[in-house]
Amino acid sequence: MYDTIIVGAGPAGLTAGIFATSRKLSTLVLDAKVAGGQLKFLYPTKVIHDYPSHHHIEARKLAELLIDHARESGCDIHENEEVKILKRTEEGLSITTDKGEYESKTVILALGMGLFEPRKLGVPGEEEFYEKGVYYRIRSAELFTGKRVLFIGGGDTALEMALSLVDVADKVYLAHRKNMFRAMETNVEAIEKSSIEVLFNTEVKEIRGDNVLTEAVVFNNQTEEDTTLPLEVVIINIGFSPKLENVQDWGIDLEKKSIVVTPDMRTSMEGVFACGDIVAYPGKDKRIVTGCGEAATAAISAYKYIKKPYWA
Repeated sequence: MYDTIIVGAGPAGLTAGIFATSRKLSTLVLDAKVAGGQLKFLYPTKVIHDYPSHHHIEARKLAELLIDHARESGCDIHENEEVKILKRTEEGLSITTDKGEYESKTVILALGMGLFEPRKLGVPGEEEFYEKGVYYRIRSAELFTGKRVLFIGGGDTALEMALSLVDVADKVYLAHRKNMFRAMETNVEAIEKSSIEVLFNTEVKEIRGDNVLTEAVVFNNQTEEDTTLPLEVVIINIGFSPKLENVQDWGIDLEKKSIVVTPDMRTSMEGVFACGDIVAYPGKDKRIVTGCGEAATAAISAYKYIKKPYWA
């Protein structure tokens, strides 16, 4: 019987583990993929500029620091173990994974964006050239050395990923279907100062090639003019669609594919808390530091639920 089981080993889940163990709660952290979450799996080479105490740090390095801190604090971390069932029992909560069963007094859901199902463009050639020129994440910047690359997206992640290849790629394009980015001003300024060619009001019409990708047809959604770009790589970053089938079966209240929480990060199920990108509340902002703050609150709320200290 654990004091708390944390589902998800991204920044929020790891932070929850650090705070839970600081209160001497026995803590198990489960992740369906690898510890480190999006930082390590989706964009390990991206440079993070807005995490306090680090002016700039590579995503995978930040992930490794969080993992080391959580392990040294006493968290038991299991990777590649997906949670299938969560239910209440007479003793507390029961979790069933694809590898075993666990009992806990509380559960903290730090699921991030689910199992990282990328949103797709749905254009001809996208499926055909997947992993042969079409990608949704950057495993290593060196793989794109000397290549002509087109990034699709207008948020911070798309901009930061594009910037991470400026020094290695032969040419970098950045296409966004709107006439302005939805990113932090510092990232926009960095793009403007770089050699990246920005294509506003631009969408992909078709991805072409012969066994490997060689070009993409894009169109301006204002002028309806088509342009063919000679390319070797298209990297799509237009968001992710959470896979929440399991969560829906658990009976936890959702709102537009997010878990509804109270200010102390409680969910609709007794003893279950949530934090990070998966939660929804008025004014929610999806950033690493925000998720970590929510994780601290979730862990402290779990502690109060279990220990019921006089000051709670």
